[in-house]
Amino acid sequence: MKKLFTLSVCLLFFVIGTNSYGGDLFDKNANSYSYLASSKRTQLLTSYFNPLSHSQQDTIVLMREQQLSMLPGYKLPKKALLFSALIPGAGELYVNSYFKAAAFFLVEVSAWTFYAVYTKKGNEKGDEYEAYADELWNPEKWRSWYDDQKQSFTHAGHMVELLDEEKKTQQYYEMIGKYAEFVAGWEGARNDLAYGDLMDYRKNECKIADDYMDMRAESNDLFSIARTGTTIAMINHLLSAIDAAWTAKIHNNRLLKTSMRIEQIYYVNRMQPVLSLKFNW
Repeated sequence: MKKLFTLSVCLLFFVIGTNSYGGDLFDKNANSYSYLASSKRTQLLTSYFNPLSHSQQDTIVLMREQQLSMLPGYKLPKKALLFSALIPGAGELYVNSYFKAAAFFLVEVSAWTFYAVYTKKGNEKGDEYEAYADELWNPEKWRSWYDDQKQSFTHAGHMVELLDEEKKTQQYYEMIGKYAEFVAGWEGARNDLAYGDLMDYRKNECKIADDYMDMRAESNDLFSIARTGTTIAMINHLLSAIDAAWTAKIHNNRLLKTSMRIEQIYYVNRMQPVLSLKFNW
């Protein structure tokens, strides 16, 4: 009896154990599923019990900006910003802010007009001092004086290269007035100047070179004033772009106070279009 009882108990435990494992015997994924991390298990459960497919969820969950773009009269702030960054006032015009559009565009036109006017004046003054130098500074006279010198000069070698190539560059016109080693080429200057006398002679005895440098300084000042126009234009681009985006945002906020649109909702196992009326206060 005792052996029979023991055998019966073992048989009972075997049947119970087999039944408890029976569900796993027919489910290939059940065993591996039990070892999944809790986060993965949660994802599987969520996916199984969610009545929407992933593609439907992606369709419904739109970005706020995409939803807003469905409103009649909605203005995209990024587009307004880009328009005004390219042409000041264009973004404001896109948002139907006509007064500010005209103001920014007028500033832009004025800035570039200012730049063009003073650039022209600077070029005219440049032509004037170049003509002055061509008339009163003699390259052959200076070259004759330089060939008699036994001293080493800082800029004379470059001037010789320019004269040999018959080039009158911006450096040519700068050097003849700026450095004392070229003073001998000016009209009326002595041709027997010694190396040690150049600085004093250029400073005290060569007024014609001083007048020339004053003309050059005036030309450079005009170009500096002209660059103010480009600075104003760049600032105008930046301010107009920021204002356009801000104006578009204000415009859209007004639209959102009361808005009516068609939305998609999931109802009875499929997507359904509904008319949505929204009030904000």
